[in-house]
Amino acid sequence: MSFGRSPLTRRGALAAAGSAAALGLAAACTKEDGTISDAEDATSEEPQSAAKVTITPADGSAEATAATEIAWTVEAGELQEVTLVDASGAAVEGAMHPDGTTWVPANPLEWEGTYTATVTAADEAGLVATATSTFTVIASPGDRVGIENYLPGQDSTVGQGAILAFRFTDYEIPEDLRASVERRLFVTSEPAQEGSWHWITGRALEYRPKEYWQPNTQVTVRLGLGGLDLGGGRYGEFDQETSFTTDAEARLLEADDDTKQMRAYLDGSIVQTIPISLGADEIDGHDARSFSGTMIIMSREEESTFVSDLYDYETDVKWAMRLTFSGQFIHGAPWAADRLGVSNGSHGCLNVSDEMGEWIYNFVRWGDPVVVKNTGIEVPQGDGFTGWTLDWETFKAGSYLA
Repeated sequence: MSFGRSPLTRRGALAAAGSAAALGLAAACTKEDGTISDAEDATSEEPQSAAKVTITPADGSAEATAATEIAWTVEAGELQEVTLVDASGAAVEGAMHPDGTTWVPANPLEWEGTYTATVTAADEAGLVATATSTFTVIASPGDRVGIENYLPGQDSTVGQGAILAFRFTDYEIPEDLRASVERRLFVTSEPAQEGSWHWITGRALEYRPKEYWQPNTQVTVRLGLGGLDLGGGRYGEFDQETSFTTDAEARLLEADDDTKQMRAYLDGSIVQTIPISLGADEIDGHDARSFSGTMIIMSREEESTFVSDLYDYETDVKWAMRLTFSGQFIHGAPWAADRLGVSNGSHGCLNVSDEMGEWIYNFVRWGDPVVVKNTGIEVPQGDGFTGWTLDWETFKAGSYLA
């Protein structure tokens, strides 16, 4: 059976066109089961966030170091959250850098480890955009730089003049990298107190607050140097952390070469006056004067043996409290009894009687300040913990983040 073709009149063509248009509309708006589709679905899709997020390290990067921080840029939005997980999916602890520009892992990342960072942001309407980046840390480099650490011991109680100090071992940080190194030196205090790092040289740094630490201050320090790029193909060897408390009492020793007396202060009141003998003007052709300036107690030893190649002697002493790296101490000196309170004659140390040496030993803590005046020669910067010899503005100017 076959169907013949009917002639198409003008009216028939218009009718056919109208029918086709109607069919086409139905096809575009109706699914086979009769539900509304396509056009209406397009209007019901969730709106997209206008925020755009990028992450550093970039996805696929294999150049990250163990000190890598997560950085980001957000366009048309504001940052909401940063997270990091390792290859097993375990969360990596961390927090925002104090300057707010990066997210810093709480510990160095594992060499050759793989990590995924996720950053979320929201636009003005509150719509969220998310970006992820999976990156790999380089293999452990062989050329690592250690530090000489002079930080207070964990959970110790120290004097209110405590200075945080360390030195890179046999390495000078290039000047163009010192700001990035300083960003990784974290100090927090409770109650909060203004403080700053100061570069004495390219390898020696000190940190102090603007004023002496307040009583009972809780201080936490992290030298986040493990895996940090230090230039010249060299990297930081490890992180160093400590937490300590400052003493409730303020102690101060003040020695005056004019009077040959030392005064001990407790919370601003004199509790002891001690006859002393300081460094001689000259011994064997060498300037033996004691240094003037504000130093701090660096160590305390009940007994010690002093050896000097310069002056060719070896002497056992008691009640030795170090003031400088170069070897100036407060210590008991029974052989100097006739000079105490009268004249100078030491090789630079502050001599006291053994009785007063024991009293001072029991009075002071590590970090208590010692002020020496009127000797005619200033303590060199870095010979001991010398940050208090500088006024605050000068000290702060030694920071590369100032």
